[in-house]
Amino acid sequence: MANFQTLRDDLATALAGAGRVSFAYPKENPTAPALVLVPSSPYVRPQAVGGLNNRIAVRLDLTAMVYVADNQAALANLETLMLAVFDALPAGISVDAWTQPIVEDVANTKMLTSQLTLELVTTNNGN
Repeated sequence: MANFQTLRDDLATALAGAGRVSFAYPKENPTAPALVLVPSSPYVRPQAVGGLNNRIAVRLDLTAMVYVADNQAALANLETLMLAVFDALPAGISVDAWTQPIVEDVANTKMLTSQLTLELVTTNNGN
């Protein structure tokens, strides 16, 4: 099922269960609080090649972002969002650790962000 758009869309739909806006692609002007999926590095890695058993690992970075109006409230909101992601992720997805929260300019707005790398294994059926 190696249709990358479908993988991202399905994952974004599942992450919407965290109660936040989820984007399956980099968004020019995201509305916080939000979760944004982007390709990671490495992005696609073969697991098994040959015959009918072509498996690939797809890695995505998930960025959680909240507005920075009050530092204490922003950190609390980000931490709540981070924990909600774990509950919303479908079974079978491997996760890394959340990065240290940092303040970033996103579409000319200050956001507190953190990233989590996700990895899922799927088959490469030529789609």
